[in-house]
Amino acid sequence: MIKEQEIVVVWFKRDLRLIDHAPLLYAQQKNLPQLLVYCFEPSIMQYDDSDVRHWRFVYESIKDLQQQLLKHNTQIAIFHQEARYVFENLFLKYNVKAVFSHEEVGNHLTYKRDMELKKYFEFHKIAWIEFQHNGVIRKLKSRKNWAALWKQKMLASPEMVNLHDSRFLQLEASFFESIKGPNLPTEITTHHPNFQQGGEGFAWKYLESFLKNRYQQYSLHISKPLLSRTGCSRISPYLAYGNISMRMVYQQTMQYYPEAINKRALSNFISRLHWHCHFMQKFEDECRIEFENINRAYDVIVKTKILPNAAISYETSNTEYLQPPSGWCDVPGYITGCSSSNNNNICYYSQPGITGVTGAVNFCNSQSNCLGYTNSSTW
Repeated sequence: MIKEQEIVVVWFKRDLRLIDHAPLLYAQQKNLPQLLVYCFEPSIMQYDDSDVRHWRFVYESIKDLQQQLLKHNTQIAIFHQEARYVFENLFLKYNVKAVFSHEEVGNHLTYKRDMELKKYFEFHKIAWIEFQHNGVIRKLKSRKNWAALWKQKMLASPEMVNLHDSRFLQLEASFFESIKGPNLPTEITTHHPNFQQGGEGFAWKYLESFLKNRYQQYSLHISKPLLSRTGCSRISPYLAYGNISMRMVYQQTMQYYPEAINKRALSNFISRLHWHCHFMQKFEDECRIEFENINRAYDVIVKTKILPNAAISYETSNTEYLQPPSGWCDVPGYITGCSSSNNNNICYYSQPGITGVTGAVNFCNSQSNCLGYTNSSTW
């Protein structure tokens, strides 16, 4: 099969924005037509940590980009297929010289996908050029100097691209239809009024409204479920899906800081931007924690069982189901009884070698009946 023109591909992942986007900038410098792609991958959409609200947010984010890209006479090619399948078909038709993307801090499934694609690209002698995701550094040997590296990244000039200078490729309609996959479910393509709407524009609106006014109550309202809706930034989902880069958030915040009425609130916000990348770095370095305890000391703990129908009993105050079944109290790891002390109802349960352990108080009622427990016990 004779391949058509030489192109480069920009693969959007968790970087659904146009501002401060290194793959777009460096793809432009290749001076070849750019094909912009995004893959709704069924395997990832069905993974345990996935929910329709995530993919609705992604879809809305891409719609925002499509609207911005209209003036550049291009669109992102959206596929509802596995990434491997998409690239295999693109490579058959085009002479792809390079693929540009950001590194992804995902889960075990996305890691496996990336490792397989890396081998596939190498076999076909196609360069896959990845760029650092916010403050997370891949293959970091030590976190000793991580804070300084994070600050260096945040202070660096943003990767801005003038899209008027880019050359874009639009796939032929017949070819695109043959490989794009099935339509996305309507629950993904229909906005839900109870959720924040995805998109680069909304990311900047939330950030601006926070820095201009809402930040003043940040420290006071951060732990209050209702008040935090206005007192906090609300930009977490936009950072999660890359509608805005951490660098732009940091630099924009620092522009407001000198004139801020409540500098302490903004300082606390900045520290949490740092924490955001810190814990993502921890996951990048120790990806085992997707399946294992962070603290290995918890590996030896036997989880106590919740009593049958405990939730129903707790909600309805019905004591019919409250007593443990016969023999439960004799089995290590089960609730043994409850008592009341200083108006606090306390559950006691046993575990191998650990007795008289106080458990979560909220699962006992005033009749000292056991409803269950949470795994937050102390000893």
